Amino acid sequence: MQPDVGVVHGLQDLFPSVESLNSGAFFLSKALQMTLHNQLAGRLLNTVTPVGQTFPLAACLPVHSEEYQVLQQMMASGKEYRDFIVNWEADGRARHVLIDSFTKSDAQGLFLGMNVLMKDLGNFAVLEQKMQKTDKLATMGKVAAGVAHEIRNPLTTIKGFLQMFERRFTDEGRVDELAYTEVMLSDLGRVEALITDLLFLSKPQRIEKSVCSLRTTLEDIHRSVAPEAAKRGIDLHLMVRQLPTLLADGPLLKQAIYNVVKNALEAMEGGGTLGIHAYPISGSIQIDVSDTGPGIPYYLMDKIYDAFFTTKDQGAGLGLPICQRIVGDHGGEIRISSKGFGTTFSFLLPRFES
Repeated sequence: MQPDVGVVHGLQDLFPSVESLNSGAFFLSKALQMTLHNQLAGRLLNTVTPVGQTFPLAACLPVHSEEYQVLQQMMASGKEYRDFIVNWEADGRARHVLIDSFTKSDAQGLFLGMNVLMKDLGNFAVLEQKMQKTDKLATMGKVAAGVAHEIRNPLTTIKGFLQMFERRFTDEGRVDELAYTEVMLSDLGRVEALITDLLFLSKPQRIEKSVCSLRTTLEDIHRSVAPEAAKRGIDLHLMVRQLPTLLADGPLLKQAIYNVVKNALEAMEGGGTLGIHAYPISGSIQIDVSDTGPGIPYYLMDKIYDAFFTTKDQGAGLGLPICQRIVGDHGGEIRISSKGFGTTFSFLLPRFES
């Protein structure tokens, strides 16, 4: 069928730039004939019908589906919907959409149908999980911020005395006492590092961005872990292609990538191969850290960024949450691929356009 020009103009009277809306827009007649007004509507309705072409509602939604029934009831009642949330499933993907509808009548006031806006709200279950994680970190942050200073003060005193004993035992040649003191200082350092990590996660960080060389950062990491890789019998490979300029907080970004590389080394107890590969992709820079370890079980994939979750005998489970926080603060993301053997962590960072 040919596009209904009057319908198109009707919606443009309400929203002059229909295609620029972040909602799907379409007209549904009382005879349940549909006309799409932007491409987003087609994606939400899972149809490839061109914008402006009229077709039956049943051509894109099964008659007995909940989605079809909602729109049919809206036409039957002739009532406008405002902020109406409904479960929506299309192309095998479940989501929630927010529906607003606007009555369209002819010059004599005869009801013709509805102009409808549908806004994709995503999956509420996923959103709820993210909110729970955010609340958990916020609670942890309050505890960490309140307790950190109380812990650090006595730790500073203890560390000062231990360093004094270390110097004295060294001067006096008391080997056994010196060894015990060094063990205590090492463990004390781990406690201080844990407090630092907790405080990092508990409050917003100031990102000091500047033009930095990702190649230099990766080469530094490669040099740092090369001795341990050789000790573990792991082949270490670094490949960096010609990269565009990166605007980032160099030390923080280095910490994030180093944490993932260190995890990869520790995952390969019997040797293996660890590759670090950086290359440009459309609008971004991608850094892949790939290992040939045992992989991450599918049932743990949703937990690895949870604070304090760890599968190691030693470790606080804060390394990956910190990595995610750092990369997120840079406007990037981390993707994980693990299919039973080997794991790849991919850092995607926005390139700097001068």
